[in-house]
Amino acid sequence: MSDYSLYIAFIYFITAGTTLFARFGSIKIGNFLAALIAATAFGVAAFRPRHFPDVDTYKLMYEFAASGDFNNPAYWAAHGEPGFKILSYSISLLGLDYSDFLMIMAAFSYFLLLYISRISSVPFAYLWFTYFSFFFITRDLGVIRMAIASHLIVIFFIHRKFIWQAVSITFASLAFQYFALVAVLAKPFSRVKIDWLSISLLFLISFVASNFVSFENTLIPEMQRNAYAGTVSSESGGNSIIFPVVRNLFFAFLIYFLMKNQTRFQHYKLLIWAAFLSAAIYIMTSDILIVAQRFSAYFGTAVPLALAFLMQRKSIRNPQFFLVFLATLFNFVLLFYFNSWIWQ
Repeated sequence: MSDYSLYIAFIYFITAGTTLFARFGSIKIGNFLAALIAATAFGVAAFRPRHFPDVDTYKLMYEFAASGDFNNPAYWAAHGEPGFKILSYSISLLGLDYSDFLMIMAAFSYFLLLYISRISSVPFAYLWFTYFSFFFITRDLGVIRMAIASHLIVIFFIHRKFIWQAVSITFASLAFQYFALVAVLAKPFSRVKIDWLSISLLFLISFVASNFVSFENTLIPEMQRNAYAGTVSSESGGNSIIFPVVRNLFFAFLIYFLMKNQTRFQHYKLLIWAAFLSAAIYIMTSDILIVAQRFSAYFGTAVPLALAFLMQRKSIRNPQFFLVFLATLFNFVLLFYFNSWIWQ
């Protein structure tokens, strides 16, 4: 294992311990410690090794955006959302280099996570633990734009004011992930009763639709770049979808069973439906792996928040708390193992 992976593993070990302290000790102290630990983790993320996913890609994107050649159509046609180009250009105007850019993105992700904890009234100790267990490695240490978009999608899910919902989802799609707008589909689902019939119907439709849904290689930039290379990103999901679908289904049903007494509230139904949609969309779009991964991820952003909701409930019993805690921890172990770039 690399030294960097040991840092990440150690930070996660401390995070897990802080979560238990928040449960059985002091929630206030637990939140304070979690905020410090998370700040350290995001600081470490800003100085990730160069062999990590997309580090070189983002460097090229940043340097290209810094040119500010707004009158050139190729500038806007190049990889990267228009808002991301403008943001990168603005940072470059301050005389900051790519390393500074990575620090700013890490700080932005950190403060958005703090904001989500505040507006959702979920203790940060629990939210940081679940987020770290699901997304920190693959997003904040990998796909930076996806990390920021994930936070903005969660804000869209939970904010009560329509204006801020509109601002967050629009900003997410124009500046970080074009297709973040797909997450809007979770809203109408939140008005549908959750039972075995509706869940079964959702997956029946997903399996049937998987035979008809297809995407042009020009639709998504990553597909266009990989189309000629014949990489897995532009190929059918095949066996690659089995593990993520099983994992997403497990957590969707776990959330459903532990939250089913709250399904009369639309807010909770939205989180549950988003969790099920993360698996259903993976199946529906399995013809192109990268589409399945991206579209499923837009709905999967709700999973860490839903698990954090469960952990903070005063009515949850210790066996249920430990079930969520251990399942979340196990997810991190699998994530750490299968993303071998972090420890090689």
